[in-house]
Amino acid sequence: MTILKHQKKALQKACYDKELFKKELYKCLAWLEKKEIEELVKWLKSHYWHTNSQEILAVFKIYMIREVDTFYYQKLDK
Repeated sequence: MTILKHQKKALQKACYDKELFKKELYKCLAWLEKKEIEELVKWLKSHYWHTNSQEILAVFKIYMIREVDTFYYQKLDK
């Protein structure tokens, strides 16, 4: 099982609790490669945007400040 698949399963289990979802998403970003993060962004938008968009944006704002240019955050905003 790839790290991305493992993290998707963890996020699926945590989606009922917004704080736990955020914590799991932080872990995802720490462990995944940039290419995998792009795939994760697409997956998050299609599965959890309608219920957890505020948490997703909050995590990516912090992540963007720490690690990445605005590329991933812009992808989420569209």
